[in-house]
Amino acid sequence: MKLSAILLAVLGLSMAACSPSATQLKKVMQENPDILHAAIKADPKGFFDVIQEVQGKAREQSMADQMAGELTRVLEEMKNPKVVAIDEERAIVGPKDAKVTIVEWADFNCGHCSTAASTMERIAEEYKDNVRIIYKHLPILAKESRTAAEYMEAIAMQDKAKALKFHSEVFAEQKELRSGGEKFLKEKVASVGADLKKVLKDIKSDVVKKRIDSDVAEAQKFEFNGTPGFMVNGAGVHGAYPYDFFKKVIDTVIGSGQK
Repeated sequence: MKLSAILLAVLGLSMAACSPSATQLKKVMQENPDILHAAIKADPKGFFDVIQEVQGKAREQSMADQMAGELTRVLEEMKNPKVVAIDEERAIVGPKDAKVTIVEWADFNCGHCSTAASTMERIAEEYKDNVRIIYKHLPILAKESRTAAEYMEAIAMQDKAKALKFHSEVFAEQKELRSGGEKFLKEKVASVGADLKKVLKDIKSDVVKKRIDSDVAEAQKFEFNGTPGFMVNGAGVHGAYPYDFFKKVIDTVIGSGQK
């Protein structure tokens, strides 16, 4: 007999049209623990399937509650936005007069940052006229994280579009970065069409060093101790929130005319 059938039979639900209250169920189980034992033995897979389903729903509800609270906090924080430095010489996605500006600090070795990169690319595609995205660096996970950041900024000194392509492809091929290190980065420079000889020269420049150092210092100022971290119209967002969260923030700002 299945788990649900055992419970229904024991509780005598066929005797009435209404269901027992939570208190009644709890009392029955406490007074008759053998009911649950028998149910588990009769259908162990069904029992654990129910447990996993309940856990999944609890996680979904917890995430929904967290996102709702974070949305409220972010929109409130936008009323007194923090000032973020924006260097127009960097590789930037979106128009300068966009209603929403998202600045992201990331590490090329961070798995959550790879997810965030996909989210930002989707946002850039769907909000071409209303969202601007600036990618900054917080290389904290490995030596190659800093090296990859240096390569991106060196490429940007040649061609911003190629730097953005490099950014996208390195995150998409994160496993190859971890296994191949700088050899992989050099191959990626060639694949995006940048001049490797010039990149190897420019990664040693003061421009690249100061740019990444300033990114790290600014991240620390905004208390981003992990990656990814975002400033959305001057309001901080810690972590790789899903696309739907950023969409709600963006739609609210666009709808309210806030900037």
